[in-house]
Amino acid sequence: MTMGAAARDKELLGTAPDAAAPRRHSPLIRFEETVAAIGLFVMLVQVCTEIVLRNFFNTSFLWSEEVSRYLMIWSVYFGAAAAVGTNGHLRIDMLIDNVPAPVRRVLDTLAQLWVLAFSIALTCAGYMVVRDSFAMGMVSADSNLPIQLGWIQLVIPLTFGLSAIHAAWRTWLLLTGRSGGDAREPAGH
Repeated sequence: MTMGAAARDKELLGTAPDAAAPRRHSPLIRFEETVAAIGLFVMLVQVCTEIVLRNFFNTSFLWSEEVSRYLMIWSVYFGAAAAVGTNGHLRIDMLIDNVPAPVRRVLDTLAQLWVLAFSIALTCAGYMVVRDSFAMGMVSADSNLPIQLGWIQLVIPLTFGLSAIHAAWRTWLLLTGRSGGDAREPAGH
């Protein structure tokens, strides 16, 4: 029996590590995934309630569409931060998979540095937008919700700050040789 056949047999018997099995993530990543999931669930309940109210009771809430939009935005941003933490974001593997490990480590490090710089820039820009929104007392023109837009926009600096933390951690792992040079490994921070 060859080594490849033994590995295949272990995989078929369920004794080999399964690539599809859930990986253990850090509490920060689990928090981000939980916020995204709760936001989507609340949005689903809210939209279904609105459908029932419109179709069966001929009434609706003025703020329904706006709240569902904000929940979707927050869910997407927290999901994106979690994707940075788990390296679940989009990447082109054709190039990365066909280069030697040292080159792969350099490319992965450069990619993480780019994500870090981008995340820091958007954290700072998002902070300025939120600060200005609060300073001007901006509220949504779409409905009569008594919520300042700064609270809604707060998701931008918050989640890009989280993405910067994830990217900094992954960069440190790559630079110190604690990562195998494959940035697709899950974050263990």
